[in-house]
Parts: sequence; C-alpha cells; structure tokens
Amino acid sequence: MQPGAVPTRTPSTRASTRRSTAPSWAGGRARAGPWGLWARLRGWPGLLVAFGLGLGGALASPPAAATEIRTVSRTVGEGYMVLVPGADQQLLSRRRLVQYVNLGVYDLLPAPLGELRRPYEDGQLRIVTSMRLRHDFGTFLRPGDDQAANLLQSVDGRQIDLMYGYLEGERLGGHIDLRLGRQFEMSGLDFYALDGGWVRGHTPAYLAFEVFGGFEVKSAQTLGYPTFELDGTQGTAADRGYSPIIGAAVAADDVEWLEARLAWRRTWSSPPLNTQLNDDDGTPGLPGGIEQDILSLSTALRVLEGRFSPHAALRYDLGRARLTDLSAGAQIALSDRHTVRALVLRASPRFDLDSIFNVFSFQPINDARLVYEVKLGSRWTVGARGQGRLLVDDFPGEGTGDSASDGSSESARATTFRPGYGGGLSAYYRIPRFAMRLDGYGLGGEGGIRAGGSVDTRTMVAWNRLGLDGRVYGNYYKDDVSGAREGYALALQGGFNAELFRGVHLAVLGEELLTSYYKHAFRLLATFSVDWTIRGRQR
Repeated sequence: MQPGAVPTRTPSTRASTRRSTAPSWAGGRARAGPWGLWARLRGWPGLLVAFGLGLGGALASPPAAATEIRTVSRTVGEGYMVLVPGADQQLLSRRRLVQYVNLGVYDLLPAPLGELRRPYEDGQLRIVTSMRLRHDFGTFLRPGDDQAANLLQSVDGRQIDLMYGYLEGERLGGHIDLRLGRQFEMSGLDFYALDGGWVRGHTPAYLAFEVFGGFEVKSAQTLGYPTFELDGTQGTAADRGYSPIIGAAVAADDVEWLEARLAWRRTWSSPPLNTQLNDDDGTPGLPGGIEQDILSLSTALRVLEGRFSPHAALRYDLGRARLTDLSAGAQIALSDRHTVRALVLRASPRFDLDSIFNVFSFQPINDARLVYEVKLGSRWTVGARGQGRLLVDDFPGEGTGDSASDGSSESARATTFRPGYGGGLSAYYRIPRFAMRLDGYGLGGEGGIRAGGSVDTRTMVAWNRLGLDGRVYGNYYKDDVSGAREGYALALQGGFNAELFRGVHLAVLGEELLTSYYKHAFRLLATFSVDWTIRGRQR
C-alpha cells in the first residue's frame, strides 16, 4: 500500500460487476450474530482476547512439569543510496531498521511423573508469537498504514506488524491438532494469512481432515501486514473492508513414503460487515462478492529408498477457471556420486477477482530446468544445468474470410511462441573450515541476453566462532525491446558472522557496486540476533 493519506480510486479502476455473490449464510444485519462479534474483536483487541482465553485454559490445567520459554530477538539495519530517475540525478538515503521479537511458550501440558518432556503422541500445547517493528531514518520515509498509523501516530515512519500469534495444540486427545489466532499457511503453491481458527482431525485410515475459518489479514488493519495480500485492490475501500475466509483440506497422514494434501479456500467481501465504510465512488457500504476461490494440490513421494523422489504442486483459480501455477519435478540418485534433478514450472499473475486487471490477458511463463551433479570426491562437487523458457501469446486475429452457417465471419486465433534458453556450470569445494562456490550462467532468447558469474567463500576461524564471508559477482544484460536497457554490474562483498556468546550472533555485510550508471554504490547490512531459552521444572 502506498504511503500517505487513505487513497481513493475512481470507479473505472475496478470491475463494474462482481463475479459472484457472497454466501447467503454470511448475511444478516450489520454486526449481528457471531460474524459481527468477531468483526468487533478483530485487530489487536481480538487477538488479545484470543490469547487471554487460550492462556487461561492452559493455566487452568494441571501445572506443567517442565514449561519452556524461548525468545528470539533479531535486529536488522540497512543503509544505502537510491538514485532518483531523471535529469537531476538526486540521491535518496535509505536507513532502515527492522526489529523482530519472537516469543514461544512450549510444553504447557504436564509431563508424566519423573519425565522432563511430555511424549509427542500424548499431546502438546504451546503459544507462538512473532512481532516486527519497522522504521526508516532516511530521506525517503514510508509511514504506517491506516489503523496502524493512527495507533502509533507514526509520522516518523514506524510500522508495527504482528506476523503471527496463536495458541497451538498437537495430538490433543490423540487425534486433534488446532491453532487459534493469527496464522499463515503454505499449501503447495498457495499461501495466505488469517485471523481465526484451524482444526485437523487424524483418522486410523491414514487420512487427516482439516477445516479453517476467520478473516483475511490485510495491511490496512491494526497490526496487519501486506505480505500475503493480493494485488489489484490495494489502496481502495475494498482493501480496508472485512473479508471472511473459509476452507477445508484432506491430507495423507502418517505415511512415510508419501506427502499429499488437497485443499480448497474461499475469501469474500461481506456487505453486513462493511456498512461503516464507503465505496470508492462514495456509495455507503461495500458490495459483496468472491475475492479468491482457490483449489490447491501438493504431493511428494520417496521411493526406492529415497533414490527417486518425484514431487508436484498446483494452484487452480476456480473464479477464473484457470490453472495459474504448476510445479513438477523429480530428483534421481543414479549412484552415490551422480544425481539428476528435473523441474517444470508454470506461473501466471494473480489478482483479486474484483480487480479490473483480470480483464486483461496475462500469459503464463513456462519454464523447464535440468541439473546434473557429480561428486568428484569428498571435496569437489561439479554440476551443469540447462534451462528453457516458453511464452505463448494466444489472442484473436483478423477474420479468415470464411463464413459460418449464420453468415457471420469466423475469427482466427493467432498464436505465437517466444522461446528463451540458457544454461550454466557450477562447482563446490568444501573442507572442514573453508567452503567455496563457483557459478557461471548465460540466458538468451525472449527478453534479451543475460550472462554472469560469481565466486562465494566462507572461512571459519577462532574455533569456528567467526565466519568470514567474501563474494564477487558480475553480470551483463541487453534487453531485446529497449536499447537503453544494456549494461553491466560488478559487485564486491565482504563481511563476517560472529558468535559473541552462545545464542548471540552479529553479522555484518558490506557491498561496493559498480555499474554502467553508478560510479560507486556502497551498501551496508547488519544483523544482531539473540536466542535464549528458559526451562522451568516443577519440584
């Protein structure tokens, strides 16, 4: 979402009609019933209530024999200069600071007498949270978004996000897994974040069944963030509205040689929950309609004692009746030294079903890759790879002149294929305190020419408590559409990763970049992390 005041959008920038309507059972008077109650509790107050209920239930159980509390704090600082396009050649400074704080409380359920930990099959209960604070000290500030900006009064650019925070149970009663709170899910090629609940039931038939529901996490809400938000409606009234989400899945369970999951989810805009908002044209309330309707499938096998490992994943958009993403491949161990990996990819842009961008024709990218690796010994591994890319343009062409039975002229479809191709070579060298990777590549065809190479090294010293990193990489590019997009880049990187104390690390990386447009561009990145655990045992 763009910074500044609440953006607006003219009616011409959104689809004139919805693809479909919201489910009828989501209706009712505004803020009435369980959906209205949940809407009032959304954002940080709702999350606090959820955590209070979960923590109260945990404390109401018998005292835990050995509860573990783990915190991870990570501070990331970054500084560099950005050249503004134009004749003025103005430089803007970026001075960004990001703070992550993760807190986990584990083993809330009591362990058997005399045991430090509770067996996994007897059930586990834990609380897991992660928060992020972002701040920019440079000349190009990005203020907080919407409710978050109001909460923090972030005129100086601060933004606080709740990445995830939920009460999680595993094998409760021997058969139930659950999560309650803010959570995110990666289902093959599908991904989403929600404020709500998720439940999985295990069965003796080697199948697990899942159901989940809640509200989509958006950047405009308090403690929200835009990572999982679809393009196409950002910065609009629809982006600030409540969007319920429901779904279900079935997965293979406790099968050593198979991982498989088939899932469905739907997200929609519910008018009864958004009566307090005005549409972009000033109309009170927001129209209802399905925003996402996704079917996803993922599977991976491990056969022949792991020598053959095929895998596949897909995402099908039910709203557009289109296969948007596909990934399929396999790894074959020909011997202890020779390995072959093959991969086929298909990817296309995704937009909210309410976005006008769906009217345009976005052709997917088809990509195929083949990698062959050989271990020459205990120190050297070499590999070669090939890559092919195919873009297919399929659109109505001019009339053929042939007349149909009704007298009209049929229209032919013009199909063009735009291939790309390339390959590369790589080599790895490893000894106990030193590792090096060499890589070179070249790509041609559709898009132009790209070629480059890199050398990466890491050296461990001071009893393996200090790692020294070095890297040199360069590339050349030439666009086949615009002659102005031709040039080179050469970068020199150096840094270290030091273990100051057990669980306390400091990493610093500096880069000097030379390009066709920059005489020099220095960039500095630093990370400071603290990871500690406290475990208490009842006497």
